[in-house]
Amino acid sequence: MDEAGVERALGIQYLLEGVEGFLPTPSVSSSTGDSTFQDLWDMDTRMWETRFSISQPVVNATTIFGLLGGIQQNGIQRAQSRQTVAKLVLDVQNAYYNLAKSQALVASAEGQYKRAEENLKLIDRRFELDDANRIEKLRAEATLLTAERELISASASLETNQRILSDLLGFEQRRPLWTDTLPDAAEPSSLSTTVISRGMLEQNPDFDLLLRQVKATDLTYWGVWASILPSINLSASRNYTQEQVLPSQWDEGRTSYGLSISFPIADLTGKALSINKARLERKKSRISLARQELTFHENLAALIAAQEASYKGWEVAVKNVELSNEVYRLTRRSFELGATSLSDLLEIEAELVQAERALVEATAAYWSSRAELNYFLGISLED
Repeated sequence: MDEAGVERALGIQYLLEGVEGFLPTPSVSSSTGDSTFQDLWDMDTRMWETRFSISQPVVNATTIFGLLGGIQQNGIQRAQSRQTVAKLVLDVQNAYYNLAKSQALVASAEGQYKRAEENLKLIDRRFELDDANRIEKLRAEATLLTAERELISASASLETNQRILSDLLGFEQRRPLWTDTLPDAAEPSSLSTTVISRGMLEQNPDFDLLLRQVKATDLTYWGVWASILPSINLSASRNYTQEQVLPSQWDEGRTSYGLSISFPIADLTGKALSINKARLERKKSRISLARQELTFHENLAALIAAQEASYKGWEVAVKNVELSNEVYRLTRRSFELGATSLSDLLEIEAELVQAERALVEATAAYWSSRAELNYFLGISLED
């Protein structure tokens, strides 16, 4: 955020520098007015000419293009500031979704551990009644240890993501951060992957900055051409001639006004080289813009397709969890009645765990892809 503030301040600085060229320029100078070189060293006869003047540009191509350049640079710095903030927001959003995913995975691991405990208790009762052998009892204990290991791993990942989000938010982690449960995926907006307008691309912070930089090279090109134009300035001055460096009587001076027209005289070869260099830089920037525009088209189409695919993947994951829960419930009931083996129950339970984790991953992937798409379109998540 400090970096974004400095970028905005630099933009204002460039703008003020452009405006400063239109302000009147005051100046003061003193020089000796002796007629011979010998009189220059004679302190008794030395006379000073003091001149106070102020000059106001009327038509000056360099000043005009300096103002336009300041306005352009101000826009570039503001766009760069907006890009910096947008990238920070995207980083925070992704860290938030990763933390929410970690919380959901911990909840899934806790459910897995609880089911493993219940299965072990059931096996212990059946073992006491000689309805289960020792191999089944040992396998249930091993399954419980595996579930405990998964829970420890998920908890460690949760702590890591809590620390990452805390660092991004810029405050000391005195207590663990917790997020809300990620909402269900919403059906993505119907955006065509074939019709992507230039206006849509200009909302992208990266493309907006690149476009402004290209316009700056256009301005530089025309500014080099304009530097060979004549300039017109109005001036007003007051002259004093006396023995002191500074006048002692201000009303004895002579005031004059003038209108000056100046034609810049420069080496034609050097000026032609400068114009050609600016032309080549302008052409190079336009080629770069065209290449980036094609890349942005491809990236935006890919993001829109990823958003739609992640939504469909989330729908499949939701149905898979519902079916896996029902299969596990029926299989456990069948196991309690002795109609299903422990191996079948553990296999179905493993499928349920995988389905739950797939749903967590699909939900987080959906919202992460939405954040990426929103950044690319230059809109906030709240919008």
